[in-house]
Amino acid sequence: MHRIITLALLLTVALTNLALAEQFTATGRGNSEESAVANGLNNAVDLAVKQLLDEETVAKNKQKITTSLKGKARKLARVVQKSDPEFTGAGYELQLTADVNMKALEHEINALGLLQDAMGNPRIMVIYTPNLPQGGKLGQTRRDLEAFFDNSYGAIVEVLTERGFDVIDKSSAQQFSIQVADSHELDLDVNRAAAYGLKYHADLVLHYQTVGVGKEGYYSGGAARIFLRAQLINPSTSRVIASKDVESGSHAGTIQEALYQAAKDVGYKVGVVMVDSIKKNWKHEKAGAGTFIIVLDGVSEVDEINSFKVALQSTPGLENVRERESGGGKTTLEIKSGKSADEVKSAVNTTGKQLGWSLRLIRSEGARSTWKRQ
Repeated sequence: MHRIITLALLLTVALTNLALAEQFTATGRGNSEESAVANGLNNAVDLAVKQLLDEETVAKNKQKITTSLKGKARKLARVVQKSDPEFTGAGYELQLTADVNMKALEHEINALGLLQDAMGNPRIMVIYTPNLPQGGKLGQTRRDLEAFFDNSYGAIVEVLTERGFDVIDKSSAQQFSIQVADSHELDLDVNRAAAYGLKYHADLVLHYQTVGVGKEGYYSGGAARIFLRAQLINPSTSRVIASKDVESGSHAGTIQEALYQAAKDVGYKVGVVMVDSIKKNWKHEKAGAGTFIIVLDGVSEVDEINSFKVALQSTPGLENVRERESGGGKTTLEIKSGKSADEVKSAVNTTGKQLGWSLRLIRSEGARSTWKRQ
């Protein structure tokens, strides 16, 4: 019985460590196969460090990081696959893939006080979609609608600025709202919100909209309940990283007054829950500045995808390439690298030429780019 419990505990620990690990592929060189493996593990850990810290912080603190991690590679990473060593004349060279325990590595880096310094506070754009769900009604006039968003937007921004976040000016958010209102769209395309955030150099976009409005009870005055949905979007990758539904009710002399009060309250609640989401996700998202999304339109055959991946991985610094999804004539690849977005795009273009393809860049949004094969 004790043996079964022990095995179960070991399995639990193993699964936990696996869940905390990320895979990195690196090249190792040394005078022997063993030293080449050790060098490859160190290089894999170096790549993982660049997922936690931006390039500037790594460069500025290179010696400090190297000293802190010296001799710890085998504790932080384990080899899951490696190629046969090749003797180059000067020594041995091989390629390996390693699981790196990101939680343990983060603990090591955090002990140096670098994570918080590198993270900082993100620059946030708060935008809203004014169109209500079909059949919904907010107050009696356009002025009621504007007053509602003035109150909700103001409450959200108040919470964010009190917490020390830099919020992009309101006029830009209003312009976005006008554009969306003119389109009469009910559901916002995340890519549009992301592109708008990039235009104003936002690190994160907080988008919200009303998903429900209702009267409450039968009072001599007014009672209203409002339901908001808020999304936190990474504009570089066009990805929703947090989504929250918040509601609030209020009683007042008239239904309009109740709506205004409920709007301010629900806006405050959105601000509070999103601050928690920002704190939870920002460090990871900023680390993801080294994560690039490449969409290949016109490439979906298995052989073509593999050929492109292998050719791209031969570029120094771009060894970590994985396929996220494919279908409908498109393939999406994820690249983890310490290189800049321009360097990654240049490598994608060069790889296409090596394969005899003609790739045209048709869209670029921060770390995400879409290419059309001609």
